[in-house]
Amino acid sequence: MHTDAGVTPGLDEAEVAQSLNKHGPNELPQPDPPTLLARAGRQLADPPSILLLIAGLVTLLVLAEIPEGVAILAILLVNVVIGVSQETKADRAVRALRSLTTPLAKVRRGGVTRRVPATEIVPGDVIEVAAGDRVAADACLIEATSLAVDEAVLTGESQSAAKRAGGATGSGVPLGDRDGELFSGTLVVRGSGTAVVERTGAATETGRIAGALRGRSPKGPLEIDLAQASRRMGLLALAAGAAMVVMGLTRVGRGEAALPDIVLAGVALAIAAVPESLAAAVTTALALGSQRMAKRGVIVRRLSAIEALGATTVIASDKTGTLTTGRLAVVDQVTVPGADLWRAALRCNDARDGLGDAVDIALQAAARENGARLANGDVRLATRPFDADTRSMAVVTTGPLLTVKGAPEVVLARCTDDERVRHLAGEVETLARRGLRVLAFAEADTTDLDVDGLRPLGLVGLRDEVRPSARQAVADCRAAGIRVVMVTGDHGDTARAVAEEVGIVPDPVVTGACLDGDGTGRAARLRRAGVLARVDPATKLELVRVLREGGEVVTMTGDGVNDAPALRHADVGVAMAGDEGTDVAREAAAVVVTNGELGTVVTGVREGRRLRHNVSSMIGYLLTGNLAEILLVLTGLVLWPDLIIPLLPVHLLWINLVLDGIPAIALGVDKPSGDPLALRPPRGGLLSRAVLGRVAVRSLIVGLLVIAAVEAARRMGWSDEQVRTQAVLTLVFARLTLAYVVRAHRWTFERGWWHGRALLIAVVSTGLLQTLVTLVPPLGAALALVPPPSAGWAMALTAALLTPLLCDLARTLDGKRRGDL
Repeated sequence: MHTDAGVTPGLDEAEVAQSLNKHGPNELPQPDPPTLLARAGRQLADPPSILLLIAGLVTLLVLAEIPEGVAILAILLVNVVIGVSQETKADRAVRALRSLTTPLAKVRRGGVTRRVPATEIVPGDVIEVAAGDRVAADACLIEATSLAVDEAVLTGESQSAAKRAGGATGSGVPLGDRDGELFSGTLVVRGSGTAVVERTGAATETGRIAGALRGRSPKGPLEIDLAQASRRMGLLALAAGAAMVVMGLTRVGRGEAALPDIVLAGVALAIAAVPESLAAAVTTALALGSQRMAKRGVIVRRLSAIEALGATTVIASDKTGTLTTGRLAVVDQVTVPGADLWRAALRCNDARDGLGDAVDIALQAAARENGARLANGDVRLATRPFDADTRSMAVVTTGPLLTVKGAPEVVLARCTDDERVRHLAGEVETLARRGLRVLAFAEADTTDLDVDGLRPLGLVGLRDEVRPSARQAVADCRAAGIRVVMVTGDHGDTARAVAEEVGIVPDPVVTGACLDGDGTGRAARLRRAGVLARVDPATKLELVRVLREGGEVVTMTGDGVNDAPALRHADVGVAMAGDEGTDVAREAAAVVVTNGELGTVVTGVREGRRLRHNVSSMIGYLLTGNLAEILLVLTGLVLWPDLIIPLLPVHLLWINLVLDGIPAIALGVDKPSGDPLALRPPRGGLLSRAVLGRVAVRSLIVGLLVIAAVEAARRMGWSDEQVRTQAVLTLVFARLTLAYVVRAHRWTFERGWWHGRALLIAVVSTGLLQTLVTLVPPLGAALALVPPPSAGWAMALTAALLTPLLCDLARTLDGKRRGDL
């Protein structure tokens, strides 16, 4: 430590203690994670879980059927564990924000400058920063020398921000325009400065973003659809249960049935209403899909996000680092004949070993690519660093030789007016229209840093270079019916130029300054925007909200702290984890793209659409079977008073959990024909009215085929055990061919039954497994099955053949030539 004279002394220890007591430590608050009990409670609150819980308890405690009761409750436990495990990754984003706070900060206290833990910084402290430092808190500058700060993590701007004492401050000024403030978590890339701390911890801009990340992430389309299916199946079960109670109690009153039989029928109905294997099958399909995506650089942190990627209708893409490389590069230059432009670019340059301001690094790289090298005589004698007021930098080297670089209007105004200067002035406008940042260079044989009459050397145009894959990615999105909206903290002209180059329709370009006004008008402008420029984190979050409220499924990409709230609240938050990606973005997102390219996001969308198609097939397959089971249980109460229920709870558990699960998982890994991007998400989601209508028709077909087989078996005088076995066989075989119905676009076997090895193996193995447990007495006894007469096998196989034929006929009559289910 050392003592400074003639400078702001800073707080004394008493003032520090008082401020620390008032404002607390300079760290972000950690939200209390939900307890395990609370998470389990949310899972148990779903209607299907409630039905299974009631069914299990009744079977176990009332009917004293211990094996079946334990099996039902075990299934419930598995489903709860799956749901809870998906929540364990929540709320990590706020904790990741803590990593941006520097361990130590340089602070003046009582006239002494020393380094203290950043958590001990308080409002009123005087901090000092220099190139390479991470800013510890939000502060107002009182001194600045050639100070520039990389604020991309907050503003999204690719260019470092020049800072000055007495510059703009205050919440009423856009974040990127506050040149008199420093922000916590940003990086000093050039110069030095002294500032008074104004905000610490949760009160900083980073802390404000942390507040926006609190709470649970919104449910994705798949989660919403599955919850909707759960509610509808629950309501259906309740309605069927009410009808069953009325019919059952009437029969008990007439002596046609015993109360335990009616209770057993109620348990069977509850089990029939719940697709027990749905959660496991969907999770398995998504997990396998996530493994395929990981090999392509798409890491999935929340499995439901895969399906949501497939449902995406709008991609709100960050510019810097996603559509562009995130690094400035020289893309054009205009050189005065005979001038050594690139050697001048090396002389007037502060970058060292790849570190420094992004402009200097880009100029240094371009100069070396053009063969320029500094000579032994290029020794600096004097320097005036770049300043926001003069908008230029000047260096004197041995010779003597003055070299100046800066804004063209500044540098060219100091040159001797001639044809060369006028030519360069005309070229400045041409380069600027292309969205380039233009710098001018000039020199003079003097040691005077302020001299005029300079010799012009030329112009350099820099830009955050567009990724080669970006154009094709945008074209693929357009072909897939996905609108791409560019979201950036950069200036509107720069954003427009990049958007036009990659193929995004830039009209309208909406900037933060254009969003003033009432909520309705503001929302409309956000909804129509092709490019959103000069925006802060709150506006990005608002864009996501407005688009989602308009019915869009939004995928948001980003890599900085400023992107984290929008990533958290989008349907799919995609963290672009390239060289500049932050932990905050990765923890806030549901998906991480390892190479930071939009093209890889499109790869994720392609896989998502494939999985969405497969998941819709799985849901259709399972729901159709469950509705057919409900129909069969209710029919037993009406048509067969002596049989009461054609399917026992053990039969339903066996079918729903084991036999249904194998074909459902096979449907989850099926590979649709053609490019999956062509599989547009259906209107109304996975459970639209049209989809549910097809499910209802197909369940009616399967249910009637089983009812016909049971009625035929009864008329032939078979025993109750044989009749129930016939019901199981017919239902299983009919549902096996139903698997081919639900995956087809138009006709069941348009692709051939042999296409899709996994499904073929699943169907054959499930059929053989059912045959085995039916024919082998010890296995059959465990499942209350007995071998039926040969006519029973013929009826089951006939039902298997009729199922696809009748479903295709119904599809034709309904005029549906294509569907997801």
